[in-house]
Amino acid sequence: MNVLLVFFGMAMVTFFTRYAMIALIGHGNLPPRLLRWLHYVPPAVLAALISPATLAPQGKLDFGLPLWAVLAGALVAWRTRNVFLTILAGLVVFWILILLGG
Repeated sequence: MNVLLVFFGMAMVTFFTRYAMIALIGHGNLPPRLLRWLHYVPPAVLAALISPATLAPQGKLDFGLPLWAVLAGALVAWRTRNVFLTILAGLVVFWILILLGG
């Protein structure tokens, strides 16, 4: 019973925190400054997910093949703003470096 109560409590907290943001955004009650700030959240989260895997795959700083592939992908993304070409460029650079003995 105690575990079920904790499970239900966690579900309610998760639901209400998510519902509050959806309700605020849906009614347009957010200040413009906060909306500008929220615009930068997805790129920041993506960078936080990619950076450790690219720069420190074994837990210590390593400028290896993934870094060059990410840099190539970032350059293509900056120039073209095309997700498919960005992924393709990163993969092609990575596989070329692997084939060259990287």
